[in-house]
Amino acid sequence: MFSISRAWILAASLLGLLAAPVAHADQFEQIRKSGKLRIAIINGLPSFSQLDPSLGWSGSDADTGRQLARDLGLKPEFVVVSNAERITTLLERRADIIISALSITPTREQQIAFSLPYASIALVIGAPPTEAINGYRDLAGKRIGVGRNTSDGALLKQYANQARIIEFDDEPALLKAFLSQQFSVISCQRASITLLNRLLPAQRQIEEKFIQREYPVAIGIRKEDASLRNWINAWVGENLRNGQLNEIFRRHHGHSLPDSVLPATLPKARMPS
Repeated sequence: MFSISRAWILAASLLGLLAAPVAHADQFEQIRKSGKLRIAIINGLPSFSQLDPSLGWSGSDADTGRQLARDLGLKPEFVVVSNAERITTLLERRADIIISALSITPTREQQIAFSLPYASIALVIGAPPTEAINGYRDLAGKRIGVGRNTSDGALLKQYANQARIIEFDDEPALLKAFLSQQFSVISCQRASITLLNRLLPAQRQIEEKFIQREYPVAIGIRKEDASLRNWINAWVGENLRNGQLNEIFRRHHGHSLPDSVLPATLPKARMPS
């Protein structure tokens, strides 16, 4: 499990302030002057981000992006990406930030910066009740579907390298392949298991076999955009403390954020003007 300590939050804020050169502060000002915040986001990630042609965007990440843009005085502009495109889209400056169930991993930290965690995601293995699966060792020889360039995919390659891993570019393609019976074991976020069971007939229902890992989810920011990162860190801290981010998460996931993301108290932080 992960936790956010008072010292960690204060250190992150101080480092952000110390590391912010004037040139990058200007980049933050350019975003504000543009009147919009370009947010890289996945379409079709249950409970996090889904686009309905008539109703628009829904999900906890979509609502988080709207609230962040609103508090910056900007209009949110969602840039639809696949799992594999999230970081490249940010680095190529086709988006200003990533809000897309992006878990913090050492590999990603080599490429981009992260805000304080604002949510969490539980990655699980799902399969029919008839499958005897209790851990990675039981996946040997089995066909397993997973998203490409994802944290759960990396875990499978590390701990279940005897499995037959089949990768898909995005969550809709992964779920569609499972529904069409291309494989019987799936690695995905917990909300996707719930969605699949709503779509599957009774005789094909699946269950959660084990949790691969629960990750903190954070906003992805370019490393050089230190002023923007500092503002977002203060915003996350404030909205965890006042309950706004927890309410957004609970509304879409049916439960509150874990205590590791939503501690009883957080140090007060003033968002830079």
